Amino acid sequence: MNLKKTLLYLFLGGIILCLSSCAKEDEFEMPTLVLSENTVSFDKGVGEKNISVTTNQSSWIASSPQEGDWISLAQDGNVLKIKVNENKVGSERTSYVLVNANGASSKIEVRQSSADVTLDVVPTAIYLPQTGGEKTIDVTTNSSVYDVTTSEEVSWLKIVKGEEEIKLIAERNDTYQKREVKLYAKSGNVIREIVVEQSGIQRYILPIFPGVPQDVHKIMGFELGRGSYLREYQAAMPAYGLEETYTFITPSPIFTLLQYCSSDGINPSQIICIGDGRKAIDAVKDKAFDKFLTDNGYVRSNSQSNREYTNDKDLLSLKIYISEKENNEGVNLTFTPIMKQTGDYKTFADLPFYPLELLQKDDVKLAQVQAYEQKAGSTEEERTLNENKNTEVSQIQYKLKANSDPSAAYGRIHVFYTTDKDGDAPDNLGCVQIGALLFKDTSLGVWKYGSKWVVTKELKKLLGEAGFSFLRTSGNNHFFVRESDHLVIDVTCLLDNNTPVLAMLYSYDPSATAAGSKAVKAQAKLVKNFSAATKILKF
Repeated sequence: MNLKKTLLYLFLGGIILCLSSCAKEDEFEMPTLVLSENTVSFDKGVGEKNISVTTNQSSWIASSPQEGDWISLAQDGNVLKIKVNENKVGSERTSYVLVNANGASSKIEVRQSSADVTLDVVPTAIYLPQTGGEKTIDVTTNSSVYDVTTSEEVSWLKIVKGEEEIKLIAERNDTYQKREVKLYAKSGNVIREIVVEQSGIQRYILPIFPGVPQDVHKIMGFELGRGSYLREYQAAMPAYGLEETYTFITPSPIFTLLQYCSSDGINPSQIICIGDGRKAIDAVKDKAFDKFLTDNGYVRSNSQSNREYTNDKDLLSLKIYISEKENNEGVNLTFTPIMKQTGDYKTFADLPFYPLELLQKDDVKLAQVQAYEQKAGSTEEERTLNENKNTEVSQIQYKLKANSDPSAAYGRIHVFYTTDKDGDAPDNLGCVQIGALLFKDTSLGVWKYGSKWVVTKELKKLLGEAGFSFLRTSGNNHFFVRESDHLVIDVTCLLDNNTPVLAMLYSYDPSATAAGSKAVKAQAKLVKNFSAATKILKF
């Protein structure tokens, strides 16, 4: 009986102990954690956001894999401050922040917008030789990914894209045509265009537009790329009339010499391609040469000549000089850079002319000019006497009868042959040497490029249709000559009463159509004479 009682007491004591233990467990509180946000987003700049932390625990901690990199964390009471640095990468970046309170945890997703994508490629123009070869384009971007596409599928060019470069591998070009493809490097919304050209077999040869200001690296890259080599460099020597020149030996069997010229090392003046002997003459007279020019974007610019072309895409004009003199046979291809016009301009319906019946006629002198102007209803505005002999009129300017046509001339100037400072009188003393027309609207013929006045493409077209060829430029004076009658027109901008006006000067010059220094000398003399005679216009 005592043993039974003892076991009963032990059993009852165990039950009481268990009940006591369960009561203590019910008193334990589970940790809780609540965050005010579980996702935060930032723009590309420096930013900060606050997250409220609610927990039944006395402390909590926060951490992130990018903490110390572009994310920083700070605890202020029950507030978690999440800060981000500026994102300079061209792609969105993401991470997370983990908050833990004695076993209770929660995650905050962190996103930051990408920076504006930057993408640069150098160079943007690649010239590959006819024999094929490799070239490399350097790529700089803040994006982790960029793509390269082509304007069309080509089999002759292999493109190998690396992280920081694009390698181009070209096959040999055994045709007579150059070939071209455009590459487009793209990252995000940024696209960069790269023009890739490869020369064909170069029976004929064309230069590259050197740019304004003249880009020597572009010239060298193009010429060396197609197999030319630099034979000589000449620095500009203005005192001796020498321009800066780069002379190349070309891979062409016909046009073996190519020279880029600039008067100041900044503005290109002309590019001269030389072919020697009968072979060159026969080559340019071949229909294949005309087709070659057409295929490369050159079109005829003079209705009376098959030796003048313009290329609006390459911004070059071409004039062909052929010499068939014995022991001096050869061809000179002279390319002149075209300044790209910024807009379109209205010009004359028909090319205006000074009354040619007055110009350099032995029987037309001051009295006949006055009679002509009186009949036309003109009013004399100014006359200038010869400073060497004040009994002679050197220049007379008239205001023309009012005309409702806005393109009509408002003024006419007659410059006469006079006795020079040495007392020598020309045979045609008193005759009109130069005639000029003045127009109030300069845009009828010229447009301003920096500090220079340049002839509009519209007036150039009109001059070409009338049979005039471009001769040369001297400062703001642009000379055109008609070979059939040796009439020279100088298009320029002058000041009349301190107001810019368009002036067109007319003169006959039999030597103007000759190639070389004679034409240059004749036109320089024309400008000098007119400058001396037209004091009121203030050049």
